[in-house]
Amino acid sequence: MPLLSRHRRYLGLLFVGILAVLLLGNIVPDPLGRGIWRTKGSAPANVWQQITGTLQSAGLYLQDNFGFRASLPILRRDLREALGSPNDRNIYVGRTGRLLWGRENTPEQSSGALVRAHAVERFVEMAEILQRELKPLGTKVVVAIPPNTQSVDLDALPAWQKDFQPRPTEYDLMLAGLKAGGITTVDLRAVLKAAPFDGPRYLRTDSHWTNASSVYAFNATMVAAGHPDWQINPADVLGPLAPTPGGDLTKTMRMPPDMPDANYGLRFSPTAPAETRSPALKLTHEHPTFQPYVQHYADSGPRVLVIGDSFTAHIWTQFFAFTPVGEAAWMHFSRRTLGHCGFDVADIKAYKPDLVILARTERFFPCLGGAWPYNLPKQ
Repeated sequence: MPLLSRHRRYLGLLFVGILAVLLLGNIVPDPLGRGIWRTKGSAPANVWQQITGTLQSAGLYLQDNFGFRASLPILRRDLREALGSPNDRNIYVGRTGRLLWGRENTPEQSSGALVRAHAVERFVEMAEILQRELKPLGTKVVVAIPPNTQSVDLDALPAWQKDFQPRPTEYDLMLAGLKAGGITTVDLRAVLKAAPFDGPRYLRTDSHWTNASSVYAFNATMVAAGHPDWQINPADVLGPLAPTPGGDLTKTMRMPPDMPDANYGLRFSPTAPAETRSPALKLTHEHPTFQPYVQHYADSGPRVLVIGDSFTAHIWTQFFAFTPVGEAAWMHFSRRTLGHCGFDVADIKAYKPDLVILARTERFFPCLGGAWPYNLPKQ
């Protein structure tokens, strides 16, 4: 009788193989390691700092380039993709090869699997109080929330997400609450689904919409605001679909795939003024790209303030060059990129706009964590 049954011998060989791989990982460089030494930017002040700095760099080099530290995450990503399993990290892949953002509960939010009713109701309450506070200034508030990719490009969703039964979402709850509170809003999900162009609504390697979607969303917002004459002709501002570099989704990946992407070019008015700072808009943002600014078109005419994020920054204000608006301003919805409901109402009152557009993207619009705008009463 053999000392070990056959299956145990196989298990033993497998165990020995695993130990051998782990051993090799400690002595053979990772094939996906970059072989880069991490060093401090400043020179050591003395010999002791030089010695400790060298030892630390050596430890980091071994950590980065041995033990399959670089290869295992890539293997995991490719294995999950081959199995058609959703990635629980930053990115997952849709049916058409489109990259989709997986953080900030975006898939669950768009499918209705997650509804944070209290945070959405807090946003609605915020919009109602903001309209009440600005009404004495003659300011109108319009809410136009740029949707997640998953809320619009339904055909691009992977099977595990596309086959979810439709259910009410936070976006639906928000629209119903604003309507009940008498706040003007527009469903940009429906606008983009029905927009009369055949190209992509969202970028393939980016979480943002294409420039064509931005134009049609802008026009729908102007109609909702009661200014249909402020719409712009897409043919006047949109160029042809052209290749564009990889977007923010690929930048979050250690080894991004070589995926083509394309966007529509934009042609702004040649007389569009430069962006300048306004002394009224004082609240600064943590990121230099998202500092508040104004574009002055004429000494007379309405003032518009867009309170948004990267979906509207440096673009929507330029669209007003084709309208009778005298000045258009932009500021971020929060002082933090990942923040919620964090703008300053004192700045709005100091700027005295005729129209305020709340345009925070869908995944960040709920007032989470008790967030509330500065200098806005809570009832």
